[in-house]
Amino acid sequence: MKPIAVDLTIPLDELDTQSLLSDWRWLVPSDYIPIQMNKFGWWFLANSVGHIFLLDHIEGGLQCIARSLTEFNEKKKNEDIQSDWFQDGFILRCHREGPILGPGQCYMWKIPPILGGKFQHENISVASLRVCQSLMGQLFRQIAEKGPGLNVTGFTLDKG
Repeated sequence: MKPIAVDLTIPLDELDTQSLLSDWRWLVPSDYIPIQMNKFGWWFLANSVGHIFLLDHIEGGLQCIARSLTEFNEKKKNEDIQSDWFQDGFILRCHREGPILGPGQCYMWKIPPILGGKFQHENISVASLRVCQSLMGQLFRQIAEKGPGLNVTGFTLDKG
């Protein structure tokens, strides 16, 4: 069988990235510039000195992953990095078996791993980017406000 090329990212050119990041501004400084987004809605952002940061929806953290765009682009070629940063295994399976993304959508865990959700294909759904970014930004903000050792039994959503 011939290998299929599957894009692991969502194009940013037609997105209102500032609006999508609004529920993450408690963590992401306003001068960080979005440079890429994976199909799970995770952000890759550049700061004013060119360092590249990953904002993931597993731990909800902002982590420096490269000291330059060149270093970032080189690292992305590594298979382990593709798995970690882009969740390529899940995206390839979704491409083969569904669900399939439409415009303005991303993959999202039905039950986020931070709340005990499993890293399984059956736990993946499709959500609008707006809903995903708002939900995950608010969820991780509330978790961060409560501190380490938090036992999450529920959370509330702002209407935004």
